[in-house]
Amino acid sequence: MKTWIGSDFHWGHKHIHKFCPDTRGHFTDVEHMNAEMVRMWNELVQPEDTVYMLGDIAFMQASQAVPVMRSLSGRKILIKGNHDRKNLKDRRFFACFDEVHDYLDIHYNGNQIVMFHYPILEWDRCHHGAIQFHGHLHQNPSGLERYRVRNVGWDYTGRFLSTMEEMIADALKGEIKPHSGRMST
Repeated sequence: MKTWIGSDFHWGHKHIHKFCPDTRGHFTDVEHMNAEMVRMWNELVQPEDTVYMLGDIAFMQASQAVPVMRSLSGRKILIKGNHDRKNLKDRRFFACFDEVHDYLDIHYNGNQIVMFHYPILEWDRCHHGAIQFHGHLHQNPSGLERYRVRNVGWDYTGRFLSTMEEMIADALKGEIKPHSGRMST
């Protein structure tokens, strides 16, 4: 049983290959991309695995996205992205996920992990070594990479999905974020 993490899959996005040519440029069209991404997912993820999906799952109508989501192996936990709002209003799409969160704070193998679609400057217990995982930026840096902050998206990591252990090991190479200042009284 493995735990996976990824972000910004954008199933159904007809122009993502133009924005992210390194990871999507080889697909002949959106149908090819969608099918290959399902294949890649199911080659990695077993039915008993858990996948944290940090937003922007599908850039298509919910009625088109539901069959895609249902075809994916594993237990899917969604942390909402900006492109998920409309589809999540459809109960069938919402039901494709075991859990849906705006922001998620978990403990995993002794590490506190905070997950959000967007990179954020401050997160719970960041000054004590907590790790932040995010997406949204595709291949662009956040400016927070020196700290225990990691973009888990395919376009940034070069990996369609990463194991939680891979991302934690990489994040632990970062500095613990210091307090940004004191409140005056």
